[in-house]
Amino acid sequence: MARPAGVPHALPLVDVRLSVDKNFPAQARRAADAVLGDIEANTRYNFLLIVSELVANAVLHSHSPQRLRVLRDGSVLRTEVHDGSVEMPLVLTPSPYREHGRGMFLVDSFADAWGVEATPTGKMVWAEVDAPVRGDGEG
Repeated sequence: MARPAGVPHALPLVDVRLSVDKNFPAQARRAADAVLGDIEANTRYNFLLIVSELVANAVLHSHSPQRLRVLRDGSVLRTEVHDGSVEMPLVLTPSPYREHGRGMFLVDSFADAWGVEATPTGKMVWAEVDAPVRGDGEG
């Protein structure tokens, strides 16, 4: 399901600049929630968790978050988080001995697909979930 960054038929729902602000993951989650439409509650929860985890990673680990995008391509919701770091995210096994390290484990658990693409200014981490809008004949 890996798709290039420029999905030609994807409908952009959110496109915002990010800042180094510990409150931005919650703001990003609210911005995404406002545009998701009528989707299944668990899918909504999972997608919003993915959005907030990816934004939190960009804020906490790259110290140079740049952009959040949420797109819809048919029944697929995609989030893209751009930052200025070339360091790749790691999926770690959760441990009670680490303060951090659960974010990408959660993304890996709840996303139908995710990946990382190098950009001229760092990287873009993306994740997708199947989330048909109820009442559109798909779900």
